[in-house]
Amino acid sequence: MLATPGAAQEQVERSFATALVRDVLTAIHHGNRTGNYTVLRDYAADDFGAENNATQLAARFTELRGSGLDMLPTLVVEPTILQAQISAGNDQMRLTGYFPTLPQHFSFDLVFLQERGRWRMLDVSVGNFDPIEAPEPTPQAEEPAAEAEESSE
Repeated sequence: MLATPGAAQEQVERSFATALVRDVLTAIHHGNRTGNYTVLRDYAADDFGAENNATQLAARFTELRGSGLDMLPTLVVEPTILQAQISAGNDQMRLTGYFPTLPQHFSFDLVFLQERGRWRMLDVSVGNFDPIEAPEPTPQAEEPAAEAEESSE
């Protein structure tokens, strides 16, 4: 299902969720590169803009900006979306997950509000973390038939 404002939703279409995440991350990336977060503020929900001036947003992203993390790979790497929920009233959506980029993964937790005909960012949390290592494969037990063949030889 496509998550369009005003439509009753039970789930969020993956491609739509990915587009929303990339849209917000691009605005953050531009803010990090230029030091100007007014576009992010003005592009977000009215409540977000009222609570966060450009100086506050610059302070909010200081650590991420200081890490030097290049966010451009989030435009081409497929995200792992761990949570995609729409509120019972269909007026808020939360998208949580990460991009498995290297050398560090990039996490996001975004809340959107249906406002003026589109989904606008209401809250944002982003960061980077060391890649999650896959667990070591466990040795497989030999099948009983294989053991029987070996003992009859």
